[in-house]
Formats: sequence, C-alpha cells, structure tokens
Amino acid sequence: MHTLGRRLLVLLCVVGLGLVLGSCDQSGGMDEELAPDEAEERIDSAIDGLSESAGTLEGGVFSRSLNDFLGLEDGNATREEWAEDLIGGLDTVIETSSERFRFDASTGKYVWDADSERWTESGSSDDIILEFPATRGTVGNNATFELSRYSDTPLDIDGQTVYLPTSGTASIRVDEEEVFAVDLNGVDYATEEGLEIPIPQSFSLEILTAPHTHTFSLTENSSTNYDFSFDLANEGQLVTGISLGAQLATDNYDELQSTDVEELSGELRIGSDLTLSYTIQAGELAEFDDPTESQINDRIDASIQSQGQEIATLRFDEAAERIEVVYSDESTDPASVFYEDFLDEVEAIWSDYLGDDDLEAGLDALNLE
Repeated sequence: MHTLGRRLLVLLCVVGLGLVLGSCDQSGGMDEELAPDEAEERIDSAIDGLSESAGTLEGGVFSRSLNDFLGLEDGNATREEWAEDLIGGLDTVIETSSERFRFDASTGKYVWDADSERWTESGSSDDIILEFPATRGTVGNNATFELSRYSDTPLDIDGQTVYLPTSGTASIRVDEEEVFAVDLNGVDYATEEGLEIPIPQSFSLEILTAPHTHTFSLTENSSTNYDFSFDLANEGQLVTGISLGAQLATDNYDELQSTDVEELSGELRIGSDLTLSYTIQAGELAEFDDPTESQINDRIDASIQSQGQEIATLRFDEAAERIEVVYSDESTDPASVFYEDFLDEVEAIWSDYLGDDDLEAGLDALNLE
C-alpha cells in the first residue's frame, strides 16, 4: 500500500472507528457514582446545546447569503444559471492554466458590470479583489471576495507537474459584514511514485461560516504516529470538537495491512462540559474475522465525562446490535435515544442545501437511522 493508501487508511479508521465503533467499552466503573437520571440529564443537556448551535447556522449570515446567492430549495439552486454566468466570467480576468492557478498574474481589483454582464478591472492590488452583487437583482455590488497570501508547490504526479496550494487567506463580505473566510497554512504534501492524488501529511485550516468557526489540524508526528483535531465554535464558544490519534505498528507503507493500525485514541467533545474519550486496540480487533461481543468490548474502552467526572461508559450489545450507555448502577440506555432527535434536526437544517434524498442516503450509509 502506497503512502496515499496508508494515510487514507489512518484517517478513515480514526474517523470511522473513533466515532462509530469508538462508542464501545468494556467496563462500568465510575470515579464518583452519579445517579442514572442525573447522568442522562447531563448528556441530554449537552446534546440540546449542540442542536441549538446547529440551528444558529440556518439563521446565520453565511446561510442567508448562500441561500440568496444560489436560491437554494431542497438542494437545488434556482439561480444556478445566473451564478454560473458570474463565476464563469472570471476566466476573462483570472489567469489559469491546466496545471496551475496563476495568483501573481491575476492580482488586481475587479468589479461585475451588470449592464454588460462581465468583469472589468477597476484598480491595482497585491491581492485578488472581486466586487459583485450578493444576489440576482441587487442594484450595485454589495459583496466583496478577497484572496491574499496565496502560495502553492509543484508536485510530480505520474510524470506530470501539478501545483497544489500550501497557504492562502480568502474572505467574502456582504454589506461590509464578513460571512465566509478561509485561512490555510503549513500544508506539506506526501509525494511518492505511483500516487494518483497527493494528500497533506500536515496542515492547519480555519473556515468561518458565520457565526461558526471550523478549525482543522493534521500533524504527522513520525512515520507511524498521527494526530488530527477539529473544533467547531459558535462566536468563540466551543460547540463540538474531535481529537484523533493513530499509532501504526510499522512504516512499511507499501504492504500496510489493517492489523498494522495498532491503536486509535481520542476525544469527542460536546460543549464545554461533556467529553467522550476512547481508546481502540484496532490492530487486535482487525485480527478477528468476526469478533464476538466480548472480543470487541475487551479491546475498546470508551467513557463519558461531565465536567471531568466520569458519568457513564459505553459498550456494544451484540444481541441488540446496538451501542449502549452504561450508568453507575449498570442500567443502560440505547445510545441512539440521545442522537436521534438531533439527527432529525440536522436533516431539517441541511435539506435545503443537500436535498432530502442525499441526506437520507448519507444517514442510512452511516447506519444512524
């Protein structure tokens, strides 16, 4: 397996096992026993906070601006033709080739002329600045896109040189209010003969979809150790976060097997109070063709903490084919009772963007519905 396959395997295993299988646990001990009803209330409260924050995206300025620009309805862009004309017209002012986006040759200030329906240059700049109407029919250009500090690197892929970004900062403002921004830094790509698509082995990325900020970080600590983190904040307050770590047993990437993903560990954070911590002996699990309930639970440890206090653990119930929350008195709840309503709310929020069919297919694929 080449480096691409190895890194994809690490990332997919961490995300997939860490968030799905990572909800299993072998033990039920509590640091300080908390009554099941109080533990349930704390988990419910954290999920409610997550739902409330998800709802703020729908009413936020980014969502409203995107809806206005594309005219989104059930995943369909009713103003697609107008948007395509505006975006497609950039070919006349932005320099590109089949291999590279030529930032230095494209800098300047450009405005959209509604009468001629084309972009015109209106001034010089060290950045790329585009002024355009935020929605069809708007009188004047009330939106501004700006791209600065862009850099890229040449990579040889199967004998062909391509250029991929290593840093850059972009933003969109509507009526002088920032609704979207991207800040990319420190991208280091893996390059090996035979790779079809180079992927980053380290980077930091921050994306604003007002009022939410998404922060990503990937670090290759060594050839056998990786860390990935993601935080979602709402106006500076943590909504949810994920930290993932993967330990490989070997750096023989060409022949990497599933059993060589030795250990996965990390946290899922919901708000400032609730944390799900897990450790998975992934290599040992991969050695079983059809692991039993005890074999799974003996090799996966997951617990839920509230304000630093362990309030429940998680385990897999083979007979019921479900993940269970285990309280201090060994009573249980299906884990699904905590996230089913939240998923319904997410589906309602995102249906205008992705369409009901795509959302349902995605949730079915994750076995969450």
